[in-house]
Amino acid sequence: MIQRTVTDAAGRTWTCTEEVGAAGELATPQQGQDVKVTCVTSSVAEPVHLTMGWQWRDMAPNGLARIISQASPVPRR
Repeated sequence: MIQRTVTDAAGRTWTCTEEVGAAGELATPQQGQDVKVTCVTSSVAEPVHLTMGWQWRDMAPNGLARIISQASPVPRR
């Protein structure tokens, strides 16, 4: 299971996990192939579901955190 942990500008720590394929296996994405990623944090009730490019594993932490923040619902109190 591929996981990354990033912290956004609001200080929320997100743990992102790449979703497994239909066969239950985690395959290395091919060039140009999109992958589905689910990110969670304790201050947001619902997970954030993203479709990312095939190189999401190597993208800069700040860039990934910015994408998550833009897709995130309002934090719970």
